[in-house]
Amino acid sequence: MSNYHNPVRIVKTDDWKKELTANINDLKFNNPIIVTTHGNRKRLQLDEIFNPSNIFSDVYSNPIFDNCRNAISFCQKNSFDGVIALGGGSAMDLAKVVMAHLCLGKTEIFHLIEYKDPYPQEIPSIFLPTTHGTGSEVTMWGTVWNMKEKKKYSISNPSLYPSIAILDGALTQSLPLDISIITIMDALSHSMEAIWNKNSNNKSTSYAIMAITEILKNIESLKNNPQSIRIRNVLLNAATTSGLAFSNTATAAAHSISYPLTIHYGIPHGVASSIPLVPLLKINSKKILDPLKKIYYNLQLSNLEDLIAKIRLAPQNIISYKLRDWGVKRDELDLIVEQSFTKGRMDNNIIQLSNNNVRSILEEIF
Repeated sequence: MSNYHNPVRIVKTDDWKKELTANINDLKFNNPIIVTTHGNRKRLQLDEIFNPSNIFSDVYSNPIFDNCRNAISFCQKNSFDGVIALGGGSAMDLAKVVMAHLCLGKTEIFHLIEYKDPYPQEIPSIFLPTTHGTGSEVTMWGTVWNMKEKKKYSISNPSLYPSIAILDGALTQSLPLDISIITIMDALSHSMEAIWNKNSNNKSTSYAIMAITEILKNIESLKNNPQSIRIRNVLLNAATTSGLAFSNTATAAAHSISYPLTIHYGIPHGVASSIPLVPLLKINSKKILDPLKKIYYNLQLSNLEDLIAKIRLAPQNIISYKLRDWGVKRDELDLIVEQSFTKGRMDNNIIQLSNNNVRSILEEIF
């Protein structure tokens, strides 16, 4: 019997504005805050759709504590009764910090992160992803970065599941190809990590297999035809499906290894989280034989080597998947190893990894 749980209502549409209006009415928002980026605010003409004084667009790549403090200060100047997040992972993660603040009334970031009890109240929310990678529209987690400490934190609570996720591939259509590949590789990592995970269940693994299949079937088509709305919708649905998978498992070793890569070298999260996938797949494969057989069948592959080749092909000619090309020096690998063991992530891996294992992984991708 599966212990799978995910309360988010998912709406697939080809008219995100119409669906957003209908769901705002359903949730009875009177004065929602809109969390987005400057780019999306301009590109989607959000000032014509919403009250401009309700739009918080001070959102940047990898939301940092300063962004969170600015968003909380923005909330204190108004009385918001709902949250709309419109953007990629950074906007949606920051929106969860806003949700936590509005539910708890607390303003200190660490208080929001450390609060694990049931929230005394909940706030309705609508999330609209503009990338096909993060899956944050169907999870209860948000990632924030403390640049002074050079450390990544997660905010997490069941009350941070969005009420509704609205999926429209048109929102991803203007993504540059390199960003598109980076985000979909993040979704691939979410899916793989949900399978080789101590917290997996039948439902989460089923979602993960579906997502991996759709991603690896369609990523070459995206590279050849990045404007195709059909392909964009398929990959957006796959990214959300990967979110449904890891919403129940959390991530594991690949993400744990990714954090020092992003914090010290500025490697985009989607690259940093997927660059260790192939060596981790080799290590974990003997523990996930049944899911792998289903993936081979779905993709018409013969064996593990075929799957590895397919994964390696995904970013080829678009993004480098060697650490040296991202400014990492060989004599820095030991420090990365030391910082790769994030509690609640590395220990989710189905096989316990040692420092030597992680060093070997880094050597393979160096």
